This record gives sequence, C-alpha cells and structure tokens, in this order.
Amino acid sequence: MRPAAPVLVCLFGDFQLVKNGRPVPLRRGGKIKQLLVTLALDDRQQASRAGLVEALWPGTDPERAGQSLNTLVHGLRRLLGDALTGPPLLRTEEGTGSTSRPASTSTRCASPAASPGGAGLAGGDTAAAVTAYEQAIELYRGDLCPGDTDLSVLIERERLRGVYLNVLARLAEHHLLRAEYLRALYHGQRLLSRDPCREDGHRMVMVCHARLGQRAQAMSQYRLCREILRREFDAVPEPATEELFRQLRSGHELAPQREISQTSLVPYLGAPLEQIEGLAAVDRKHRDSGRHNGSSR
Repeated sequence: MRPAAPVLVCLFGDFQLVKNGRPVPLRRGGKIKQLLVTLALDDRQQASRAGLVEALWPGTDPERAGQSLNTLVHGLRRLLGDALTGPPLLRTEEGTGSTSRPASTSTRCASPAASPGGAGLAGGDTAAAVTAYEQAIELYRGDLCPGDTDLSVLIERERLRGVYLNVLARLAEHHLLRAEYLRALYHGQRLLSRDPCREDGHRMVMVCHARLGQRAQAMSQYRLCREILRREFDAVPEPATEELFRQLRSGHELAPQREISQTSLVPYLGAPLEQIEGLAAVDRKHRDSGRHNGSSR
C-alpha cells in the first residue's frame, strides 16, 4: 500500500485539506477551497489564469481579480509549502495557472475504475482486483463536492457515483459466488443505502438472506423494493425480481451457487446451466432494448 501523501485534498463528502495527517482549518467562505477544487477536478492538471479568475471572482474587474489570485496563490504556498518537496504544488505563468502533482501530493478524486482493480481484472488477478476495489470504495466517503452546483461538477459527481455503485455491485457478486454471504450482504446493503432504486441490489440482498436461512427477511426485501419503485417511479419490479420472489414464496431451495446469473442475480430453480445462461441473455437483451427505446423517445 502506498504511504500517505503529506498533502491530501479530499473531495468525497465534506471537503477536507490534510497536511501531514492532520486536517488544515480553512476560513469559512474563503477562496482556497474553491481554488483547490477547481484545480483538482481539471483533468489536464492545469487551468488558464482567465478561467481561474472567472471561476473565483465572476464579474470582477480582471486586473483586480488577477491581483487577488496572486495573493491567494501566495497564501496557499505558505500554508502547504513546508510539507512538500519537489515541484511546487501551484505555479503561475504568463496567462496560465497550472497545477503540478509531485509524488508528495495526492488528490482523492480519482475514479475507482482507474484504480489497480481494473488492471487486476484485465490481468486475470481476481484477488488483487478485489483488494484494490475494496480500498477504492473506502475513499468514497460521500458524493463529490456536495452542494456545488457547477454543471461540470454535477456531471462528474454523477459519473463517479455510478462508478462507485457498480464497484459495490461487482464486489457483492464476487462474494456471493464464493458463498461469502455476509460480505455480499454488506456490499449489497451499502449499494442500496446510496441508491435504493437499484433492483440488482435488492435481488442481491434477497439472495443473501435466503442463503443465510433468513427467508422472511428476503421476502420483506422484495416488498421494500416494490414499494420504493412504486413511490419513486410508479413502476413495478423487473421480471427477474418477480421470479426470485416467486421462488422464495414457494419455499423451494435456491439453485446451486454456481448457477446464479451474475447478470441478473436470479437463481432459476432446477434449471441446467445452459438454460440459466440463455435466460440471463434474454434478460440482458430485454433490458438493453428498454434502455434503447427509452433513449430514443
């Protein structure tokens, strides 16, 4: 595991600036936070001076705002400079304000999909991928920059939230297929705490409860799913969810663990593996068709 960086800019959940392991108090309403967020979210690791001035002091006289930016940069250097080595955290050039991220700094705004988890999966190292994903989701302490209404931040917030939820779903499926039901249940419930409308999360929790011998709780989870969908969208559960509930209500045991579809998380009772894969493919095609039709309307 990489050692903690001397300076951390934490953007998930409440903003926090950490230096040498200790939070740095910032003046409420000050511009340092806004400057760090603007620079941290810039994929190019640099921003034009004019762009920074407009973001921090919109509608202000450019010359006066430029002087304010110089003062702000100087204050930031004084605040963090003693913890950093190598290239400066922030430098200004003619017409440009650009960030430099040396080894001694870290900005916690990277997508978990870009973590070593993706590389582990691509290389077939499932154990390494799971470990990396577990570490990545712990960085997600809340939505990105909550309360910030800037359009670019809103877009990035939703993108990273979707990545986080999908990583939770992957981890839950991984543990389910290894018969690690408590771990799968933990990730499934964590998924639903962030997005109560995710039906794959409800199915995961239902299957986990059933595997743990908690049939009544599994059926209660179905009722909760149905009620949430009714309230939020005036919709009914997907066929996969209804099928799982019918199996639970019938009192039959669920199919062997290897026969659980990783796509829909529905264990079809007594069906051979080939049939299960065929049903999962049909379910996938149905949902893809629904998304296509919805986007064309």
